[in-house]
Amino acid sequence: MTDQTSRSPFNAALNLAPQPETREVATADSWVRHYAAIALAAYAQQRAEFRTLPANPVPGSRPELGYLGLLAVSATAAAVTLLHTEDYAPGLIWDLTPEAGALNGEWEEWLADVLVRRGINPGHIDPDLDPADFANAVRGPA
Repeated sequence: MTDQTSRSPFNAALNLAPQPETREVATADSWVRHYAAIALAAYAQQRAEFRTLPANPVPGSRPELGYLGLLAVSATAAAVTLLHTEDYAPGLIWDLTPEAGALNGEWEEWLADVLVRRGINPGHIDPDLDPADFANAVRGPA
């Protein structure tokens, strides 16, 4: 298993699923891969940041936590929209929100499944996931 303590989830996500460089090479699948990887990295980084919060943090002292949440949700929504028809995507986006009850990592499970189907091992992005659990994903860290 790769030592992931020195690797940022964002660096790993961009390494495994880079943003398409030109319009000519951009495909829906390459964007789905990119947005799903970025979303998973944002969720992983947000969890790591929450672990370091003191018991009673000063309100507004960690604005990057809101940014990470916004990035995670928007990248998840982009991946959903690129993958599903306009009739199905709004319902799935709703199903993946906390308001709909997705409070136990359902969005991360969905993102992990999307990445595995595209050959990316989510365990190489999210340090809380074991890469061995995703043996059917073929891409690994560079």
